This record gives sequence, C-alpha cells and structure tokens, in this order.
Amino acid sequence: MRHLFCYVDETGQDTRGVLFIVAVVIAEDDVEAVRQACERIERATGKRAKWIKTRYARRLEYARQVLAESAFRGRLYAATHLNQRDYLRLTLQTIAEALKDTGGGKYEATIRIDGLPRTQERLATLELRRMGVAGGRVKGVRRDENDALIRLADAICGLCRAAREDQPEMKALWERAVKAGVVRELEK
Repeated sequence: MRHLFCYVDETGQDTRGVLFIVAVVIAEDDVEAVRQACERIERATGKRAKWIKTRYARRLEYARQVLAESAFRGRLYAATHLNQRDYLRLTLQTIAEALKDTGGGKYEATIRIDGLPRTQERLATLELRRMGVAGGRVKGVRRDENDALIRLADAICGLCRAAREDQPEMKALWERAVKAGVVRELEK
C-alpha cells in the first residue's frame, strides 16, 4: 500500500470568498528527498519565510527554481474557487481531488493543513473519509514556517494568486508551469 503525505495551504479568505485558492503538495515515501530539494532551493534563493513576507525578486526566483525542479513534477496541485465562502469544505474537496489524481490503487494519506484548528481536525478527517480519502488523521499545522513543504504549498498559493491578479511575470510563470504539467490545476 502506498503512503501519501499531503501538505496543504490556502489563500483568499481576505477577499471574502471572491477568490479562494487551495494548494496541495503530495509526496510518497520520498518525502524527505522532496523536503530537502525544497530546502535547497530556499537556501539558494534566500526565501525562508511565508510568500507574502518575501521580497518580490526572491519570490520570483524561488518560483522559477521550484517549477524547474524535477522533484516537484506531478506533486503540485492548485484549485481556484470563485465567489464561495465554505473554506473548509473547499479545502477538503481540493485535497480529495488531488489525491484522486495521483493515480488509483490503495493508499493511506497523512495530511497536514496549515492553520487548521485542532477542534476541526477530527471533522476534517471524517469528511475526507466520506469523500473517499483513505488514511490517517488530519493534523493542523500551527507554525507553517517550520515546514518547508507547507511553505511550498504557501508559495504555490501565492504564485497562483499573483497570476490570477494579473501580475505579468507571475502570470507567465504560472501558465508555463501548468502547460508543462509541473502544477496541476484541479477542476472547481
């Protein structure tokens, strides 16, 4: 049985649902190798904090290097939801769709969601099972800056949002990444 590790972040609650984006990073047994690739790119670009706290030039270089890194191909997912405010349901739906996209077969998933309150972990686990996701418990991550893969999910959200907000360089980078299959956009 495959074991999948999911790292999830979202952005857009500040828009009151006008634009809500969820990003999922999925790794298998090679999760440490994927984390190390992410940390190597962070060191090379000087990006260590959340996307919004990072200078534009570093964001751009980080995104370029991540999207060129073969270790991330087929592991990055994003979904954009418009004019919806059921944030937890949308987040869980995106996770379920990303896991479904990884290919069939039996798997067990360990899921880490940035900012998920402890009081919602059990509810999220049960809801994902109802959606057909097999696996262990969902855990909220309270200090997103402590995990490179949560920071990667945060960066994918930030890149997608910048593209949706028509920032030219970010939009061009996003479109190339989607076209090349580095990031998979999930159906809304």
